[in-house]
Amino acid sequence: MSDDTEAEKKAHNKITVRNYVDSAQLKKDVGYTLVDISGAQAEQAQLFVHYGTLHAKAARQVDNIKLLLENTEAAVYRVLRDKMVAAGEKITEALLDKMVTRHERVTGVKKALNEAKQIEAVAKIAVEGFRHRKDMLVQHGATEREEMKGELVTKLRNSREEDINSLKESYLKRAQQNAA
Repeated sequence: MSDDTEAEKKAHNKITVRNYVDSAQLKKDVGYTLVDISGAQAEQAQLFVHYGTLHAKAARQVDNIKLLLENTEAAVYRVLRDKMVAAGEKITEALLDKMVTRHERVTGVKKALNEAKQIEAVAKIAVEGFRHRKDMLVQHGATEREEMKGELVTKLRNSREEDINSLKESYLKRAQQNAA
């Protein structure tokens, strides 16, 4: 069997690995402001689903490249074995395995696999970031509710004090008028 042509080598080495998560956009999306906790809570589920979907796509990409690696290793193994048989060289499985591992087609796919795994890890971290974001939103929301309760209690106390003072003043005025 003949060696790969130059065009075939280039085609095998051009594995496109897609980066699903834009780090700058992720940083914007995972952040929120304490001014608009309600808005951040409202968009939390939507963002979680979005980044969860990106993680699933990145995982699928890893699985697809793993399949490609297996097929590439098998194809290279067959080509090298056939080449050695045609040349009358002694063939051992260990020797063929080493040759397959070092073959540029196989190393190209392995590099693509490593890159895809890194992209999947970033997507997984993004999803985990949104879990943390949810927890923080819940905590900030609870704190905000407690603060509002405190403000309401303070307003209620102030209102009662004003009512009591108003009653006192009107009683004192009536008492002065009755005394006069």
